[in-house]
Amino acid sequence: MKNIGFSLSAVLVSIGLFAQPELEAWQINTDGANGQFWNNGQLTDNGVVCDVQLVQFSADNVYITSTGVPRYATAPFNDGNPSQASETAYLFRIPRQPEQGPAGGTATGLGHTAVLINGVPTFNALDAFSYNNQNIWHQNGGFFELAGFDCAKGHPAMGRYHHHLMPNPFSDSQDVINPVCSDYPSEGLLTIDSNSHSPILGYAFDGYPIYGPYAFANEDGTGELVRVESSYAVRNISVRHELADGTVLDPNQYGPDVGALVTPAIPPGAEPVEAVLGAYIEDFEFIENSGHLDVHNGRFGITPEYPNGTYAYFATIDENWNPAFPYFFASYYGVIATDNFGQGPPGPGGSATNVSINESVETYDSNSIIAENASESAGRWFPNPAKQTITWSGEQLPEACQLLDAQGRIVSHWTSTHGSQWELGHLAPGAYYIAGSTGMRTPILIEK
Repeated sequence: MKNIGFSLSAVLVSIGLFAQPELEAWQINTDGANGQFWNNGQLTDNGVVCDVQLVQFSADNVYITSTGVPRYATAPFNDGNPSQASETAYLFRIPRQPEQGPAGGTATGLGHTAVLINGVPTFNALDAFSYNNQNIWHQNGGFFELAGFDCAKGHPAMGRYHHHLMPNPFSDSQDVINPVCSDYPSEGLLTIDSNSHSPILGYAFDGYPIYGPYAFANEDGTGELVRVESSYAVRNISVRHELADGTVLDPNQYGPDVGALVTPAIPPGAEPVEAVLGAYIEDFEFIENSGHLDVHNGRFGITPEYPNGTYAYFATIDENWNPAFPYFFASYYGVIATDNFGQGPPGPGGSATNVSINESVETYDSNSIIAENASESAGRWFPNPAKQTITWSGEQLPEACQLLDAQGRIVSHWTSTHGSQWELGHLAPGAYYIAGSTGMRTPILIEK
């Protein structure tokens, strides 16, 4: 997870140092940095303060103020999209005590569905168009909009930058499906690490966290780290004459045959594309217990931030580390804070949601939280410099630690369940530091 220029609390969120991840997860801009975009082959300052500007909270809610512009590089959008990531006055509300919603969940709609830890919203898998405009066979944005995503897998709609797919670089894959990163690289929000439990990427509007793709095999927090798999799969069909629930359609409602050529609605004058399986949302079916996750794309389980367990969604990927449907989540498990939808009046309260603050709140101060929680460590990691492994020596074994590189990126995660030894042989040589659950920060050099 990228975290350049942020306070220690934002870096330490997923190691269990603090007990309030819904407050401490956010990437608050403390250095005044602006976003950047690729402009005629040059990385250019876009003049907009990036990430989250303010976190406020009450006993029941967290309020996130952001511009919607990330710190990582955006653009270009190679489908002809003329827009850029522009400043948007967002005020989001995340419930601190989420509750299960109606049986079967609540479907996500168009527009923002969640907010990432950097204040950038997520959208669901749809791209707002359907075959023949019949609202039956809905286009999968992960297919029809693929060429229009930048390296970090984001794009703007009328200036409002957002992610349909997990915000890691396309190049962070074993089978690259969009080559944009080769000319216009971006760090994105995270790099996939199969050796660490994935961090919190954001929060859905029902208050439940969204994690990256690697987690404990078992819901009770035991077992090895595994790639968490969705229970959705493409259907075994050659024609689109019926829906996944068995509904038989009239001939005038048929979708295109699998493999037929269709012309996308945007951009104007687009070339026809092959309507392969997966091009439409209705190409997928949910097969219960075929993966780790439920129909919403989540599960209840223990995570580093929630040692007592929580319901959580997961951004899913396939075996090549490319996005796997439904990408973030297909529907809401919990009761939704619906004031996050719509567009309210400009000014206080945000012009891009209907959220307003009508209760007494405090401002979250990460520096004061660090001062209260940091303490001297009763031990140390050795040897330093290290090569393949390091070992804990001391009476107080930390519950968890993270290893961060010189840019503040979390590159490895360790918990006490692994014993006192930490494998580092897969990492590149260089200067790192360890952030631990006792509050320690230990510089360490890795050699080969």
